[in-house]
Amino acid sequence: MFTKKLILAASLSVILASQAANAVIGPIKISLNNEYRTSTPVIGAIATSIKLDKSDIKKTGATTFVNLLEKIPSISFEGGPGNLAAVRIRGSESKHTLLLIDGQKVTITGGQPNFKMIPLNQISRIEILKGPFSSLYGPGAIGGVINVFTDKDTNSITSSSIDSSYGSNGTKQSSFNTYYKNDASYLDFTFTDFITDGIDATHKTTGGDDDLDPSDRQTFGLNMGGDIGENTSVSLNMIDSRANIMYDNPDPAGKYENDLRQIGLGVTQKFSDRFETRVDINDQNILRHGSKYELNTISIVNELGFDSSKLSVGLMNSADKDVGNNREIKHTDVFTQWQGLIIDNEVSIGARIIDYDKFSTHTTYNFNWARDLSSTLRVNGSYGTASHLPNHYEQNLNIVADQTTLKPEKSTNLEIGLSGDYDWGNTEFKIYKSKLKDAFKYFSASPAYYKNDGIVNIRGAELSIGTDFLGWDIDTSIDYNKAIAASTGLQKGRRPNRSISLNLSKTSGKWKRNINWIAKSRSWDQDSNTNGWGQTAAELGGYGLLNLSTRYDFTEDLSIYLNRNNALDKNYEMATGYKTPGKTTTLGLTYNF
Repeated sequence: MFTKKLILAASLSVILASQAANAVIGPIKISLNNEYRTSTPVIGAIATSIKLDKSDIKKTGATTFVNLLEKIPSISFEGGPGNLAAVRIRGSESKHTLLLIDGQKVTITGGQPNFKMIPLNQISRIEILKGPFSSLYGPGAIGGVINVFTDKDTNSITSSSIDSSYGSNGTKQSSFNTYYKNDASYLDFTFTDFITDGIDATHKTTGGDDDLDPSDRQTFGLNMGGDIGENTSVSLNMIDSRANIMYDNPDPAGKYENDLRQIGLGVTQKFSDRFETRVDINDQNILRHGSKYELNTISIVNELGFDSSKLSVGLMNSADKDVGNNREIKHTDVFTQWQGLIIDNEVSIGARIIDYDKFSTHTTYNFNWARDLSSTLRVNGSYGTASHLPNHYEQNLNIVADQTTLKPEKSTNLEIGLSGDYDWGNTEFKIYKSKLKDAFKYFSASPAYYKNDGIVNIRGAELSIGTDFLGWDIDTSIDYNKAIAASTGLQKGRRPNRSISLNLSKTSGKWKRNINWIAKSRSWDQDSNTNGWGQTAAELGGYGLLNLSTRYDFTEDLSIYLNRNNALDKNYEMATGYKTPGKTTTLGLTYNF
């Protein structure tokens, strides 16, 4: 079946190429999402997104990828050192957050992505897309997408750099990067070594082992590519991350191996100024807690440009393997995306047909619209559907418990927003409403299992304002979110209703300073607001964290930096029984050559 679809997509490429041979792309710049292997998700600012480049990341004072995610207000985060990290976007489950590395999906091996495997120093930029994007990125993108890019901007100059830092809890990190390019090719290589003594993650009274939870990680990254002909280019992306992580547990098994190896090969053939085809092949291997997983994908995408629009038609085949249990989840997707201008309206329409090997075929789709009301004011809206395929963790539990096969979760999302760009600064306001059907519910029986159990309604609003005052760049955001289970009328656990972030940054000569404050409201520790014994569940108190960072440039090539996270030494919990780091200090040095 897949072979027939691949032949069909390839044939379509030839037909479209013949139609586009003598055409020229029109006056507007249109770029597509990363599923189609280009730079931005949709036209202009239709999609709700957060974009951070390397300089933005440095300003936050974050020392790890997990530490960075904790500082983003629209993300509900839990899980510090010695605990698995859960990242929820707009009140969704962590498994509903799709993690991509250089446009390639990271397989979910334990019910959620392992965010601790991503080395912060190897990230060149991050795009966080909020909302359902299954029609663009495939199953799993219900709450949102976090796309991590390790490749450098190919416009950068040839350079090398060394970064070394030491901080609290015996944390040491060193990285080396070298980047070379000429007119036709580029090569980027990065190595990072990270080690920490960690903290004692759990309280002894709740079953902890009353010792530190250390971890270490070594990561190699390679990105290379170039032109192999006048109209043909190739790219190769590789990442090899090998970590040993101690998760606090009375079981004296010690550290767990957590390895990620990914290699992606892309070939782009440009048939004309208007038409091109790209083929991507990706192979991923993951080792987590002694269990092995593999993810293999292949996709072919045809892109046809018109005077003020672009059409994409593609095919993707995915095989997600649980090696130890000899089980496999496969699906073949056919997808299309059109985006362009219709009488001053920016429009994006897309759909994806998902053909599972174990479930019925279904379709997800999206519609996005934006229009400039004036030179300063812009309105946008979107409606879309998404799905989540049961992962290996969920399916394996149900097989052991002899439960029926889970049906995919499905969601719908509607949002509308206004944004303004003025002399004094900028602002953006959005409201959204989502409904998750056939939501998975965990039952802690013996043995434990999952089943499809009702509906979760999610509603929220987001406000962001940016300006400058007395040389300070000021950005603030306020987020409100409610995720209510329809069967109980109760808020889902570990999801603060409200969050606020305030960020101030200033450059004065050779000094760069950044002040970040983020606050989260209280939440419940359990979905049902009970602990399972008829008592009221533990309430997780609200908290505010102050993070400070400063950098001094001795020369253009030599800098020293000092970060102070949780500067006021706030004592707080994201999950009952699990500790979080107090105030931490990091001192580092960067040298470019």
